Amino acid sequence: MIGQKYIKNKKELGKNLKKARIKSGISQDVVSKLTNLNRSSISYYENGVNIPNIFILIKLIRIYKINIDDLIFVKKQNR
Repeated sequence: MIGQKYIKNKKELGKNLKKARIKSGISQDVVSKLTNLNRSSISYYENGVNIPNIFILIKLIRIYKINIDDLIFVKKQNR
């Protein structure tokens, strides 16, 4: 992915996680059950308080049916 920029902080990752969850139509409660995490952990990830480890990220990618690029790269705005 030449020319793309990685996200700069955990807030950006959190925003991308939240967007993916909402786009998937899944609640935080459902995600917490599917990942065996507390709902508060999902909220902390989405609000940029904590960063999920690689194993949790893989679970979330599978649940949301997205690509890792959708989470870690900054999307270019159409001008």
